[in-house]
Amino acid sequence: MGTQTEPTTEVKKTSKNYHDTLDESIAKMKLTFSNASLPQIFAVMVTVGYTAEKIAALNSELAQLETLSQGQIKEYADQSSEQKKFSDKHDEINAVFNKDRALLRILFKGNIHAWVALKLDGENPKAIDAWTALLNNFYAQLTNSSDLLTAASGVGVNKRSVDAQLKALADLEILKQSLRKETSEAQSATDARDTAFDALYPKYTEYIKYAKVLLPDNQALEAIGVKVKAK
Repeated sequence: MGTQTEPTTEVKKTSKNYHDTLDESIAKMKLTFSNASLPQIFAVMVTVGYTAEKIAALNSELAQLETLSQGQIKEYADQSSEQKKFSDKHDEINAVFNKDRALLRILFKGNIHAWVALKLDGENPKAIDAWTALLNNFYAQLTNSSDLLTAASGVGVNKRSVDAQLKALADLEILKQSLRKETSEAQSATDARDTAFDALYPKYTEYIKYAKVLLPDNQALEAIGVKVKAK
């Protein structure tokens, strides 16, 4: 049997710095802006516009970014949890369907009507919507045809098991909608975090560039995350 593809639920998580992870970049900004008010650094950087008000504004933006980053982590965890629920339910239903379909392919060999009605020919679709349609048709046909169900009951595919599969498919649809909702929320949280990062990170790099020019080889640079070669 073919394997089924589950809903597209991947949240796009971008790394904004080719050398650092996003969390590492945030940590560097926090170190820099937290120590920007140190006297030996502030006295020099204020000459290029880094006033107390400007530094406070940078720290405020950073705090907002940290809040958005924590929110993104939570939303992504929620999405991952829903994904597992969906995947587990999907695999459970599919295992039963593969067994039922295999049994009825043997039972109805040569019965064209049964093969067409139950769509016993071909592999399982990979797309989740097509896969769901195939299974719903399979069990609905058995429910609606007493002849097919009576024959199928002889190999263990009875009304009780058919009803259970239809209920499980309905439950899976609910999980799918919940998963899509969580995925959308996780993506929105990721986009909000990335927008805030994109707005702040260039301000950080500009600050560092000024600091390197104004405090060349000064050990004070270590306090804002810039390594200084020992003399």
